Amino acid sequence: MFKFNFNLDCEAESGTEDLETESIEPPLEWLPALRHEITKHHLPSSSDADVIEVTIGTTKIKHLAESCALKKLQEKGNSCNVSSVLEKRTDLVPAVYEGGLTIWECTWDLLQHLADLDICLKDKRVLELGCGAALPAIYCALHGAHITVQDYNEEVVNFITIPNVAVNLYNSTTEEAATSVDVHPSQTLASRATFYSGDWAAVNELLLNQQKCESNKGENITDDANDEGQKFDLILTSETIYNPSCNKKLLDLMTAHLKQDGIILLAAKTHYFGVGGGTQQFANLVKAQDQLQVQSITSNSLGVKREILKMNFKVKQ
Repeated sequence: MFKFNFNLDCEAESGTEDLETESIEPPLEWLPALRHEITKHHLPSSSDADVIEVTIGTTKIKHLAESCALKKLQEKGNSCNVSSVLEKRTDLVPAVYEGGLTIWECTWDLLQHLADLDICLKDKRVLELGCGAALPAIYCALHGAHITVQDYNEEVVNFITIPNVAVNLYNSTTEEAATSVDVHPSQTLASRATFYSGDWAAVNELLLNQQKCESNKGENITDDANDEGQKFDLILTSETIYNPSCNKKLLDLMTAHLKQDGIILLAAKTHYFGVGGGTQQFANLVKAQDQLQVQSITSNSLGVKREILKMNFKVKQ
């Protein structure tokens, strides 16, 4: 089991160290944005025995066991960018591996909150950022939404995210595909889900470029910067604000792609010990940006407090 082992060097400095010899770490190189396609290799098979089923409200959701995903990643060996990280069983290495293998506690909080809201998701556009197993997005897809999901590592998207989406939506799309000539189920799945990997800033730029291309196709050429056709009704994210240095990229991505009447739901711990991130710090960033209004909903007060931040655009005066 992966855990957040955010280690702090708590030993007091002696003061005798020569500051001039202190090394300066080079800036992190974040991964570029990639769009991923569903192939027949992502579709569930009889060999996928390690599938777990959970019930949220009245909705049944399936997901691959972490051990199954790890096995597939280990089989990739040196061709897998995160293989050396996984061998050490570490939580994350900034800009290398960002923890997408594990389903953290706040994901369950977010799923239960979605079930409690009982909102109509049919034909809605939903974006989940830092998705990992993508269970909240899958919940929305099972209720009729089109989902777009992103995780930092392409290995996570290929070996966890897409297989999880496929194992949930495959049965409901097989029948559709069977009625269409020369349409493979993977193509039908692709019409219901879109997948990205990479750094939030890079994904933001890629989505903006794609939005411009869609807006300028054929006779639909428009100069309206507020065209919302490719934006999202609902944006979800869970356990993604542990690194304060990345929070602005996350917020910029969300505000750039949220519809004017859309909603953001962010589930996280009040404080991530050892790194300084948490809901209060993120809420302060939202208030400083001054585009969204933010409301906190306590999801769990036992142990480390967990919250869900609900955000939406401020009403223009």
